[in-house]
This record gives sequence, C-alpha cells and structure tokens, in this order.
Amino acid sequence: MRRFIPVATLILGLAVIGLAQTSMTPGMQNSPARKSPLAGYAGAWIGTFEGHAWLTVRLTQQGTQLSGSVQRQSDLKFNDQGDIKSVGDEQLTAAVENSLLNGDGLLLTVKDPGTQQTERYLMRLTSADTAELKMVAMSMPPGMPKPKPWKLSRVGPNAVTPAR
Repeated sequence: MRRFIPVATLILGLAVIGLAQTSMTPGMQNSPARKSPLAGYAGAWIGTFEGHAWLTVRLTQQGTQLSGSVQRQSDLKFNDQGDIKSVGDEQLTAAVENSLLNGDGLLLTVKDPGTQQTERYLMRLTSADTAELKMVAMSMPPGMPKPKPWKLSRVGPNAVTPAR
C-alpha cells in the first residue's frame, strides 16, 4: 500500500500535465497568430499624378516599429482646392526616422539626409491596399491652400520609383 500512493500520485500528476498541454480546443489550435496593427502599413505604396508615380512610401516592420523611406518629387504646386497642380523634376528621398501608431493613423517622421530637415506625415489606411497620406505640422507660405491628403496604392516589393 505504501508504494501504491506515490505511484498513483505520479500517474495522476502526469495525467494532469498531459491534459493541460492538450487543453486547447481544435479551433484555438488552428487560429492564426495575432497580426500587429503595423502589419497593414508595411509594404510599398505609390501616389500618382497624371498617370506617373511621383510619391513612393516603403515601410518595413521591425518589431514594434516601421522603418523605410519616403521618395517624392520636389516643388509641389497646389490649386485653390488643395489638389496637386504640378510636381517638380527633382526627386527627394527621406528616411523614416520614427513611426507611431495612434487613433488617427500612422504618424511618420522622416529626415532628409542632405539637409537634416524633418517632415511629418500621417498615413491612414482606407482599405487593405489603399491609403491616404497628408502632411502634418508643416507651415505653408501665406496664401497657399492646405493640401488635401494624397491617395496611395499598395504595390509589389519592386515598386516603381518616382521618375518624370
């Protein structure tokens, strides 16, 4: 009888451990892992003007941050409604220095390596493959209309770079 109690306790303990390891329901075992809210923003995005790509945003998720770049044509001109009227020929490339997801969307802080000037943009997903990007906290010259958000489309990893 003395041997029976330790053996029974060992068997009972192993049964409990085995049950605990297999206690997930079949639905739980097949459920996908939770995706980060940043995953929807990762990828390559382009904005077009008159059929040509003038803006490329490339974002790569690294843990809880997004890194990447914003490439765009310089010298933007806007009409009185805030729509793009023309874009310059010179191309600017700025690195994403910081990204922060908030209730409004993804706030991107980018820095031009040549001038060290920073710009801020707010990117908001409108569907799985479309987004809007708008300038944030940038001072506009007097009389210049406030620009409307730019429409972006998700593209493959080999996105077209802006060229005119």
